[in-house]
Amino acid sequence: MTTQTTHVREMAANLLLGRALQALDAAGGLVVFWDAEGRWQKDGFTLPGRPDRLEELAPVIEALLEWTLYSEKPAAIDDLQRSRWARHLLHGAEPPAGAVAATPLAQRGTIWGAVAVYRAVPVIGSIDLLGELAELATEPLSSIGSSRPEGIA
Repeated sequence: MTTQTTHVREMAANLLLGRALQALDAAGGLVVFWDAEGRWQKDGFTLPGRPDRLEELAPVIEALLEWTLYSEKPAAIDDLQRSRWARHLLHGAEPPAGAVAATPLAQRGTIWGAVAVYRAVPVIGSIDLLGELAELATEPLSSIGSSRPEGIA
């Protein structure tokens, strides 16, 4: 049963990440989730033909994910190149063009992970981006093809 639940969580996390990348026209993203044994797992991927900046932006994306899990609230950087915080996390290196956003993954009021996406172009105001990402991350898992949503909580 534990293996089944872990597999369901991993599948759900990756489905949510894939849906977020498509819906938000993102280049790549990262998802972290708590498996059935109480360990944090991480998956990430970039869509084909899009800039792969996940490794370069790992310190920024991971900090956003950590903050999102800690605060239980979404967070975003509208324009990486104008962000002093992004520059600080990259140890003074020039961030690439784009934006990042992260939000908790929740099911029935329980946070079980977080998802972050990278867009190759900056956004004007992160509220719409965060709203769309949050909506995707909290929709019922049964609506994204999970046959056992009860294994997520």
